[in-house]
Amino acid sequence: LAPETMQQRIYSNKTDVWSYGIMVWEIYAEGCEPYPNLSNIQTRAKIIVQNYRMEMPKGTPPSVSQLITQCWAKDPNERPAFSTICQTLKDIAAKERMK
Repeated sequence: LAPETMQQRIYSNKTDVWSYGIMVWEIYAEGCEPYPNLSNIQTRAKIIVQNYRMEMPKGTPPSVSQLITQCWAKDPNERPAFSTICQTLKDIAAKERMK
């Protein structure tokens, strides 16, 4: 859950963007559970108090790592809109096809 959801029970498109970033992380982590070895309360404390973000899985392309990091911005207003995410993914795919 996004920090604002954990703290204030706010749900919005921007909290969905946070969750999308988690899902993309899980894909590159080959289905590993996010926040390994942390309980729910530990995860919550690390995210809210320490502004903790998980390390990117090995092999995650830098462009995808950057997108995930943007999705995990503490300030919801700094997270990209889904339309921006879609365009970013199209750009990444186009660059990969050119290789």
